[in-house]
Amino acid sequence: MKFAKTLIAAALFASAGAANASIANHSGGLNEAFLSAYDISTGKTFTLDTGVTYNELVANVNNAAYSLNFDLSADANWTNFITGAKTSVIKYVVAVGDTIDFGAAITGAPLATTAQVLFGMDTANKIEVHVTDINAKAPGINDAQNVSTLVLDSEAAGLGQHGDAASVWGGWIQDPQASYGQSVGFQLGQMDQNTGDNIPSTFKGEWKLAGNSLSFAAPAITPPPAAVPLPAAVWMFGAGLMGVLRLNRRKSMAL
Repeated sequence: MKFAKTLIAAALFASAGAANASIANHSGGLNEAFLSAYDISTGKTFTLDTGVTYNELVANVNNAAYSLNFDLSADANWTNFITGAKTSVIKYVVAVGDTIDFGAAITGAPLATTAQVLFGMDTANKIEVHVTDINAKAPGINDAQNVSTLVLDSEAAGLGQHGDAASVWGGWIQDPQASYGQSVGFQLGQMDQNTGDNIPSTFKGEWKLAGNSLSFAAPAITPPPAAVPLPAAVWMFGAGLMGVLRLNRRKSMAL
């Protein structure tokens, strides 16, 4: 199944003019991944432009040594977001869409493998449309890495509120939202431009939003517990017990 050019054009037109805003968008593999964190108790959405491109992520899908770390402690928007937040209800997502190459990467459980699930194009388009909203709140034209925004549910719609992306966060393929402090897998969905088939895969690394940082790294492998040697007293007790049993056996045989 080949995608019609009009479908691609419509997706690009949906957020025309957003390419020069905070999060690189509609540049194909140069699109940048972003964080969206939401605290339902305060109605605040915090977004962060990671500055990491779709191409860079795809190139490291099987690289267990690839890692990222973003220190948010000096970010005024993050300080506003996390101060007084109810961390037990914070949900977050990391995502990037690429409608030019028919692909996307997003947090969540492993993707379905059925070719009927149009993860690459449809999900990429929805992500890019949401990026347009985020950029509408960004402080003008700014290509600097790690630019953030803070928006309230009570503000005008279309400024990057987490809930406005419900068509993606609400379980389009799977629910990609993770809880604050939780590590979550990162899934890549690409589509064969000739057949329309999905090519899903799972990154070696996982995202984690905790404390005042966002990180991406392969999950630590917990070594099996080391065998605990028995103390010498146990061996002596065992040897003595065997001796007593042998002695009792001899006495019973003699009788």
